[in-house]
Amino acid sequence: MKLKTIKSLYLLKTYYNISKHFYSRLILTGFILLFSMGTTGLVNAQKTVVSFQSSDSLDLTADLYFLADTLPYLILLHEQGSSRGEFESLAERFQKMDYNCLAVDIRNGGNANFISNETVRRSRHGDYILGREEVENDIRASVNYAFNVSGKQVVLLGSGASASLGLKLSKEMDEVKGVIALSPGEFYAPFLSIQDTISNMEKAFKEEMNEIKDKLEDLTEQAKQTFKKKK
Repeated sequence: MKLKTIKSLYLLKTYYNISKHFYSRLILTGFILLFSMGTTGLVNAQKTVVSFQSSDSLDLTADLYFLADTLPYLILLHEQGSSRGEFESLAERFQKMDYNCLAVDIRNGGNANFISNETVRRSRHGDYILGREEVENDIRASVNYAFNVSGKQVVLLGSGASASLGLKLSKEMDEVKGVIALSPGEFYAPFLSIQDTISNMEKAFKEEMNEIKDKLEDLTEQAKQTFKKKK
């Protein structure tokens, strides 16, 4: 599969314990791919709650941190058992890099920062299926929502199982420009191998990885510390 052109890439080494085999094949457990780095530093965002449907017609709830319709979207995907509230303290930091942010309640969640997962509540009342494909389709719907609104490729940020699915979708969907993967792993083995799915993306990992390192290093460290506290 021919990968799309990469202008800037910063690789982040693992800070979670995963198997040596998985680490050696992945090279790195997380990578950051961000375009159009803004220098304005302006954050005058409007936070609103939006909803859109997944492929099985389940309504997904999301917090939209909107700056401007000319900016691309960063989609924030919580870890399993959590909610969109996980990203309240991070969204503004990413907006300073000129991104609209969409923090989505996925159906495999719970509560975070006193914010309940509205999608989970609906899925239980409506007897919707909770499986890997359904969770993946929630993420696909989030990507399509942001892409249709902006007309621009999106960046995914995920933790845990969401990080793994984010890596998978970054390869499969042209609408996804890149991903920030925090603690991905083989959550869906033996039915799905993330290692095999993204194995031929290794070449892309090696391209131009120092261009934006300084700009992202501090922000990445803040993101890591936020997720470590939640463990």
